[in-house]
Amino acid sequence: MRIQRWTPAFYSVLVAAHAGTMLLPFPRRMTWSYAFVLAVLGVTALLCARRAMLAVTHNRPLWLLLLGGLLAKGTAFILLFADSLVHHEGTLVMADPTFWFCLSSLFFVSAAAYDPATPSLRWASVADVAVGTLAAGLFYLSTRQMLASDATPPERLMLFFDVLDLFVVIFVGIRLLGTRRADERRFYAVLTAFMIIDAAAASVHNRFVLASESYLPEVLLSAPTAMLGIMLARRRTVWMRGFRPSAAQRRLSVSLRPLALSIAASLAAFAFTQVQPVLALYAMATVLLVFTMRGTLIAWYQLTIEGQLRSLRRGLQHAALHDPLTGLLNRRGLFRWLSREYEPARHARGLCIALIDIDHFKLYNDRYGHLAGDRCLEQVARALAREGDGMPACVVGRYGGEEFLMLLPHVSAIEARRFMDVVRATIGALPQDFDGQPTHPVTLSVGIASTQGRDWPTLDRLLRDADVALYEAKALGRNRVVVHEAIRVA
Repeated sequence: MRIQRWTPAFYSVLVAAHAGTMLLPFPRRMTWSYAFVLAVLGVTALLCARRAMLAVTHNRPLWLLLLGGLLAKGTAFILLFADSLVHHEGTLVMADPTFWFCLSSLFFVSAAAYDPATPSLRWASVADVAVGTLAAGLFYLSTRQMLASDATPPERLMLFFDVLDLFVVIFVGIRLLGTRRADERRFYAVLTAFMIIDAAAASVHNRFVLASESYLPEVLLSAPTAMLGIMLARRRTVWMRGFRPSAAQRRLSVSLRPLALSIAASLAAFAFTQVQPVLALYAMATVLLVFTMRGTLIAWYQLTIEGQLRSLRRGLQHAALHDPLTGLLNRRGLFRWLSREYEPARHARGLCIALIDIDHFKLYNDRYGHLAGDRCLEQVARALAREGDGMPACVVGRYGGEEFLMLLPHVSAIEARRFMDVVRATIGALPQDFDGQPTHPVTLSVGIASTQGRDWPTLDRLLRDADVALYEAKALGRNRVVVHEAIRVA
C-alpha cells in the first residue's frame, strides 16, 4: 500500500523537475534531461522486477520480458547520456542507441508472442520470437545504413521509427484481444497502454525537436515510463474486467500473430534489398521456412490431439454403453440397440426378449460377500455371452443388478424358450467356488416376450410382458423359463 501511495507523487516530482530543468536556462540541459529519463526508467524497472517476483509462475516470463525491454531502453539512454557529456547539445540519433531501441521493441514483441497455453504454442512462440528477431535485425541494419548516408532526410528516419512503434502497438493489441485469463489480461492491458503512450510520445517528440528549438519536448521521453510505473504500482487491479474474448476472437488472435510477424519481417527484408540484396533474399527465405515449419508443427500437434480425442471419444462411448463389471452392454446400450433395430422390416420372423434373473442373488451376496457376488455375475455374463455367440444376431446385456437381458432376433417364442432352456442348464452346470471354497449352484429364472408377424407391440409393452413372465417364473418356484401369455413351464 505504501508503494501505491508514494509512486504517483514520486513520478510527478521527477517529471515536474524534468520539465522545470528544460524550461530554465541550465547548462548541459540534454545531460540533465537524460539523467531524469534514466531516473524514471530505473524506478520503473525496480517496480517491474517487484511485479515479476509477485506474479504467478506462468506469468513471470511476461514481466521479465517487459523488464528486459525497459533495461534495453535504459541502455540506449545511458549511451545518449554519455554522448551528451561530450556533446553538450546531445545527439539526436546514434547507431548504438538505435540498436538498443530495436532490442527493446523486440523484448516487447516477444512478450506478446509468448503463449504457454499448450506445448505446440510454446514451440510456436520460439518460432515467432525468431522471426521477430530477424525483423528487428533487418530494421536495425536498414536504419544504420540510412544514418551512414548524409542524403537521408530526418523525416524518413522518423517515419521509419513510427512504423516500428505502430507495429509493436498493433501486435501487442492483437495479443490482448485474444487473452482470456484475468492475470494475463492485466499484463497485456498494461503493456498495450504503455506501447500506445510511448509510440505517441516518441512521434510527437521527434517532430517537435525537428521543428522547434525548445527543450520542453524532452519531457515526453520520461512521461510514458512514469505512467507505466504508476500502472505497475497499482495493487491487484484487474484490467478490462468485463471483457471476455469469444472462441473466434482467441483463434483469430493466435492465427494473426505469426502472420503479422512474417509480414513485418518480409517488409523489413524488402526494405533491406537496397542495401544487401543477397542478404535480404536469404532473410525472406528464412522467414518463409520458419513460417512453414511453424505451420507444420501446429498441424502435427493438431492431428495428434485429434487422434487422442477420437480415442478418448471411443473410450467414453464404450464406457457409456457397457457395464464396467461384466463388459456386456448396459441398460443404455440395450435401449440404444432396440431403438435402432425394433421394427418389423428388420426382423420378419419376429423378435424375442428374454429377461434373466439370478435366483436368490441377495442371499448369495449376503452369505458369501460382495466379491463373491461380483465373481458370480462375471461368470454368468461370460456364459451368457458365450451361448449368445451361437445364436445369430443375439445381443446380451446387463439390465441392472442381477438381471440380464438377451435380444433374440429372427426366432419364434418356441425357439427362444428352447434356447433359454439350454442356457439355463449351462449356467446351472457351472462349477461355483470362491477362494477355493464351494458355493451354492446358480440357477436362473427367465421371462420371455415375443412379437408376432407384423403386429408388433410398443417397446415398453414388450419389456413389461417379459417382466411379467419373469415374475411368473419366480412365483412358480424359480429355475425355469416362462413365455408371456403361454405360461408354459420348462
